[in-house]
Amino acid sequence: MSIPRIIGKELASVKENIPFNLATVISPLLFLGAFAVMVSGGITIPVETQPAASKSAFLQATEEYRAPDGTPYLEVEAAPAEGVPDGRSADRYIVVDEPIVGEKGATGTIVHLVNDVNSNMTKNYANRLTGALVDYIDANRNVGTIEVVEQTRYEEDIPWDESFAVSALVFGAMLAGLLFGQLSMTSEWENATAKLLVLSPCPAMYIVAGKVVAAFLKALVAGVVLVGVVTLMYGRTLASASWLAASLCLIYVAFASLGLALGIAVRSAMTAFLVSLVASLCLWVAGGGFGDLSYFGQAAQVLGMVNPAAYALDAVRYAYFGGVASPTPLIVLAAGATLTVAAVCALYARWTRSERAVS
Repeated sequence: MSIPRIIGKELASVKENIPFNLATVISPLLFLGAFAVMVSGGITIPVETQPAASKSAFLQATEEYRAPDGTPYLEVEAAPAEGVPDGRSADRYIVVDEPIVGEKGATGTIVHLVNDVNSNMTKNYANRLTGALVDYIDANRNVGTIEVVEQTRYEEDIPWDESFAVSALVFGAMLAGLLFGQLSMTSEWENATAKLLVLSPCPAMYIVAGKVVAAFLKALVAGVVLVGVVTLMYGRTLASASWLAASLCLIYVAFASLGLALGIAVRSAMTAFLVSLVASLCLWVAGGGFGDLSYFGQAAQVLGMVNPAAYALDAVRYAYFGGVASPTPLIVLAAGATLTVAAVCALYARWTRSERAVS
């Protein structure tokens, strides 16, 4: 059996697992919709105040304290009653002494009543109050203010939702590669043709090559759909189309090979889907899918050094947003794909020999 015939046979088997094939596109799209669309704009946090904003120059300025994209940081609402919040409302800022800003300094007293057990929300409330105070002081002083000069990584600010959508392409690529690689073997078990595969005179390398190439082609179709959806959503011009193509293709090859190896042991299509989904999601999160790994501490950065998703995310982000070009991500992905293909060839050959010995 030649490699083209193996590829043709694998491509023809798509109709056997249509729901799982569709899942390689639908799952990332649902993931994208659940996160990227929900945070398509900035986030304004509601806060109760005493007194009402109309009675405080500081609170009036706070209403105009905004993010770079123009989104207000705080939605100021007059507290319905004096005293502490009722346990079901937002945090409360109480202006005890109106802030007075002069050339010699600033005075005033503001009490922040915390009404949330979520530490992240408490931090956001505190940070935005601090930011509003700094902005108010800065606007009312002529000297002694602090000037911040930014040195950006990209030529323009990247919206969070767009950055997330681009990183979701890596999740989709890993899921497609793993799932299609596993399905190429689970179909043999479910169709009772695994024994014929073992007894085939065709060299193991040919069979592996045919299955990996077929899985790659199927994953490529899923990738084109996802890239098209992201393009329609944001319309961003690629900084480097070649980087995007190279990084996605290397991911498909590496994970299709890994999926083929897993498929030797995983004999159910449903199990293959669950393994692919969980493994892809874990690698994606640990690789920096929600943001740069420097945000998550030293342990996450060490794990990222051996996580292929981290290098894939770097490469895909450069393809879309530009920045500093480093060949390291593509080199690591190419080395990983080469090693994975070699490893699955050896593993498949060993499996066929063991099965023949048992027979």
